[in-house]
Amino acid sequence: MLLALAPRASGQSGTDPSTPKLSLAVLLSDVEPLRDREAREAELFYAAVRAEWTRKHWGARAEVRGKDGRFRPYFRGDIWLEEGYAYLTTKLGEVRVGKLERETFLADDTFGGNLLSLNGLTRNPDFGAGLFGSRRFEYDLLSWSLVYFGQNDHVAFERDGVGVESDPAAKLRDGLEARGSYKVNKGLTTFTPGVSVATARIVPDAGAELRRTDVGADVTATLGPLSAALGVVRRKGDDGRERLGYHDAWAGILAIRAEFPTVVYRYTYTEWRYGGAAFNERLHQPAAVWNPVKGIEATIEYEARRLRSPSGARVFNAFRFGLTLAF
Repeated sequence: MLLALAPRASGQSGTDPSTPKLSLAVLLSDVEPLRDREAREAELFYAAVRAEWTRKHWGARAEVRGKDGRFRPYFRGDIWLEEGYAYLTTKLGEVRVGKLERETFLADDTFGGNLLSLNGLTRNPDFGAGLFGSRRFEYDLLSWSLVYFGQNDHVAFERDGVGVESDPAAKLRDGLEARGSYKVNKGLTTFTPGVSVATARIVPDAGAELRRTDVGADVTATLGPLSAALGVVRRKGDDGRERLGYHDAWAGILAIRAEFPTVVYRYTYTEWRYGGAAFNERLHQPAAVWNPVKGIEATIEYEARRLRSPSGARVFNAFRFGLTLAF
């Protein structure tokens, strides 16, 4: 639809801002456990088509994904809309209406997803409207976002059985999320503190609804090609519910990154502690990402996961090999 509405290319050299931008990507994944070899899995992680069209101060962006089978068991099909919205650029920022990806807490740059994404804090797009803006003060940068999510559609990065995305008997409604950060830029070094809040109603088909609220603070520091980010999140829910994603919890993240022209080394540590369930989970993810030419990324990511519950502890260690081809 975006391509049909756009004006035809003039055939002249140069870039016309109103010309649609189209990108294609294929992500391949191979998980190789160290012990539980029956859990090894080589698959098409997903394929994506992304389009963007801009005309003066407004435009649209959309991304459709698909794979040979459902990305998560609770998905309704093999092809889904990951993101799709219209936007208008104003003095306060970009106003977006449609299906928006979450940008409230620290971004997840792992291949397989860290615990913030797997437990529902990030990478979960939903329908709503929001304002995303920034303002410069000399070399410093103040950024903000305020988003209203009307209702979820059970499309998410969240693992099956954790929270509302995979709950067929409940919906997330009237979500409100906000984030603010201030980047202090000293040239070779930067320092960026940020705060986030997200709250929403979880409405079951039967029984009383609950309100789930996440409040977080984080800080990111960089020194040339090196960066380190530290964040903590407090979740207020209801320990009496069956799913862990509804419980009171603490979450933490540490992300260290060294970025060079053709290779990135990174380490991500995430942890969740659920108070009412006496359950905690830890995930270490060291990785190396090789980018020899534009459009090709090869990832080696090690996943060391430990789950502890009243019934005991479980450990799962595996290598993940990822390949991304983009045009």
